[in-house]
Amino acid sequence: MVKETAYYDVLGVSVTATEIEIKKAYRKQAIKLHPDKNPDDPNAHERFQEVGEAYQVLSNPDLRKQYDIHGKEGAKPDSGFEDPAEFFNMIFGGEAFVDWIGEISMMKDLGKSMEIATKEEEQNAADVQPENVTTAGGEASMKRPSGVPTRLAIADKSEEETVAAGVPMGEAEQRLREKEKKKGGLTKEQREELRAYELERKRVREERVQTLAKKLTDRVSVWTETDKSDDVTNAFREKMRLEVENLKMESFGLEILHAIGQVYVTKATTFIRSQKPIIGGVSGFFSRLKDKGAMVRETWGTVSTAISAQMEIEEMARLEEKGGEQWTAEAKADYEKRVTGKILAAAWRGSRFEIQSVLRDVCDEVLEDKKVKLDKRIERAHALIEIGEMFIRAERDPDEEGDYMAFEQLMAEATAKREKEGKGKDKKE
Repeated sequence: MVKETAYYDVLGVSVTATEIEIKKAYRKQAIKLHPDKNPDDPNAHERFQEVGEAYQVLSNPDLRKQYDIHGKEGAKPDSGFEDPAEFFNMIFGGEAFVDWIGEISMMKDLGKSMEIATKEEEQNAADVQPENVTTAGGEASMKRPSGVPTRLAIADKSEEETVAAGVPMGEAEQRLREKEKKKGGLTKEQREELRAYELERKRVREERVQTLAKKLTDRVSVWTETDKSDDVTNAFREKMRLEVENLKMESFGLEILHAIGQVYVTKATTFIRSQKPIIGGVSGFFSRLKDKGAMVRETWGTVSTAISAQMEIEEMARLEEKGGEQWTAEAKADYEKRVTGKILAAAWRGSRFEIQSVLRDVCDEVLEDKKVKLDKRIERAHALIEIGEMFIRAERDPDEEGDYMAFEQLMAEATAKREKEGKGKDKKE
């Protein structure tokens, strides 16, 4: 008998739920209740926070035991509750990939930007009650702040990243902000706070690049700083093989491995080709051009996936509001599954864009360091190709596929359906 069931109720599980059931329930609720999916709900952030707290307690055996006996007051972590956005990142690799890609900051950056952009509106809504809209149930709900571009929010990137990709997203975002200014969306204080946060983001990103570059240099030095004999080379390959075996079992592990591998192979190959006289220089130029084209495609893919997810969310809200006999519990559950898949696809595209953008800079640090002799940097490039090709070839055996793949499957289904719908439209035209 437990003292209270509030945390279990928040996650939608029974008091006898297993660790796996709790983890799956958390991931489902975190996606469903994420503030970006519920821009018109003033309580979205609070509900998302509750889900994070419930998971942090119930996923910890000791805290769960204390909660069952004493309730919430007796089950608080010693260091306090962590930001639920950190837990949300577990969907994409979690702690296992930190030494390879650092911490994915997309969700955290989005949350902070939303917090700054909505601060003024929330304060005004609290001060001026008549502006609130009262529902039939008597609950007050705030108007959606005009200064928050939710449609592209999930793919939001720094101006430096989009300019580097060769895509005029910075101009589009600037026009959007100008439009919002005319509407009175963002105050001067909000714009200054956003600028300050952008500078902080740049600083944190630079630290991330430097840290990952050092770790990558140390990782390849196991081979580059030796005689590179067959025994040493085979030992290096075996070490990387075991790393792949471990990483591929993480949520979205294969996707992240492939994303890392693509950058390593592309950057290292381009570097090696560029060192060859005349012909190599031309080859290196075209390799860089090809890499730039891939970045452009990835950027537009990220944006289009985010728009698709937002449209699906809006359509579901419209259908739910309309109701009717066709809007059954089964239809709603099916739509929720589709929406979750599209949100995951958009979140993954944004995360992959971030990962590969950071890793390109990391590879530049490792390969373009003029303090290191050219021969040594070429050896580093060969080591990166070795690792990258191994990562690209990574795959799971059928018996290795488990519950952690639930979200990958949701994303795959949503992506496949979107591609099918796109082909159908092309045929009609």
